[in-house]
Amino acid sequence: MKKFLIPIPKESDNKKKSCGKEDLMKILKQNFGFSEFRGKQFEAIEAVLSGKDCFCLMPTGGGKSMCYQIPALAKQGIVLVVCPLIALMENQVMALKEKGIAAEFLSSTQKSRVREKVHEDLSSGKPSLRLLYVTPELIATPGFMSKLTKLYTRGLLNLIAIDEAHCISSWGHDFRPSYRNLSSLRNRLPDVPILALTATAVPKVQKDVMESLCLQHPLILRSSFNRPNIYYEVRFKDLLDDVYTDLSNQLKSGGDTCSIVYCLERTTCDNVSFHLKKNGISCAAYHAGLNNKLRSSVLNDWLCSRIQVVVATVAFGMGIDRKDVRTVCHFNMPKSMEAFYQESGRAGRDQLPSKSLLYYGIDDRNKMAFILSNAGNKKLQSSVSQGDSSKKSLEDFNQMVEYCEGSCCRRKKILEFFGEKVPTSLCRKSCDACKHPNLVAKYLEELKCENGVQGRNRIFMSSYPDTAAEDHFTEFWNRDDEASVSEEDISDSDGTSDFTQDLILLCTVD
Repeated sequence: MKKFLIPIPKESDNKKKSCGKEDLMKILKQNFGFSEFRGKQFEAIEAVLSGKDCFCLMPTGGGKSMCYQIPALAKQGIVLVVCPLIALMENQVMALKEKGIAAEFLSSTQKSRVREKVHEDLSSGKPSLRLLYVTPELIATPGFMSKLTKLYTRGLLNLIAIDEAHCISSWGHDFRPSYRNLSSLRNRLPDVPILALTATAVPKVQKDVMESLCLQHPLILRSSFNRPNIYYEVRFKDLLDDVYTDLSNQLKSGGDTCSIVYCLERTTCDNVSFHLKKNGISCAAYHAGLNNKLRSSVLNDWLCSRIQVVVATVAFGMGIDRKDVRTVCHFNMPKSMEAFYQESGRAGRDQLPSKSLLYYGIDDRNKMAFILSNAGNKKLQSSVSQGDSSKKSLEDFNQMVEYCEGSCCRRKKILEFFGEKVPTSLCRKSCDACKHPNLVAKYLEELKCENGVQGRNRIFMSSYPDTAAEDHFTEFWNRDDEASVSEEDISDSDGTSDFTQDLILLCTVD
């Protein structure tokens, strides 16, 4: 079927005219198959097409990508999309190409002839590209900024969309120093509208994002963080006879459906995957310790439903276009409510009933508290600002402890963390605390007794007694040196030496 594009006006009229809602609806239907816009999508699209900056907060699954993909098809020129991960760019570009939309990404992982072809198109009289995806590291390079400036001078740069915009804020749960490079875009490209998109940002982070990007009188669009189709449940490892069997039973209860299990360490991914397979579940591990070919194979098998469950470290799933994930399980405790919300939100993007399972254990809690405290002491010795950051990390972690150890509505707890004031009745028994309050209270009392027996300062051994196995640990912890490997890409390396040393220390503390 031929794709629908708005007839391109003369270049002199391009900035004066904007597409009407009927035209935009046609683009949406013809290219993406949707009959209507969702949530705040149309307002965001209308704003950036009129040349206005926009800050857009939508929950995971809210359709943020439409807010820049529709403008790319509605107006002559190129939309630049900034993404934090190469895998995210690859997935979105592949999906757009399958729809016949001219999209590309630039990365040092590509073959040189592919990059050259993209650069040739950008330098041509009439570039065919509508969307170009890049990392923030690439934008920081003088060569690429020069190309952007030339596109801008020729009137061909229509919009800069910054995905996962919370990464620019040092107060966010996923701060990436490379995102700070984007603060220069406003001065260098003053008339190009900027669209900042995020699914997870508390009010303080929202303000920081808008100020850091120098957004000018932006339209601020905020959707509720509520995901009514997700059922939230916490299960207590210390009260289970066999956590692997329990997890297997939970996954089997949903039938042969798509699921993600998140783990803190690579070795845990491998262990959980082993036990799930042993219990008859089709699954595979996915983490940075696997070679690229094997990771791609696992991802493709999961996307094509050849395996039911992927057991992965936390970066997995960002930007991957699979809407029918029925269960997202955290086998280890997330480090913050923001991280938990983002990861659990990868369930049910098709708006159908889904589940978030979190396995909470005293060992996990104490191990993570020790590591965060130790990291905080190191940073406090380095600088006051880093000490403040570590203090916030501990505060964020304590929010997760309260979520797990509390008997109140879990949905209400999540929404209040993000600044929403809601009644408990909003939940409608869609969390275990509201559906089975007496049972949850009983479990918490048993957990308190169990905790009293174990003691809050017990020693926890790493799953790998050989401390030389440093490279088995996850990329979960250290992202500060992400740009050290390449000026164009976020590194795939784990950078886990500090994390490993903390585990070694933890094993020796009396």
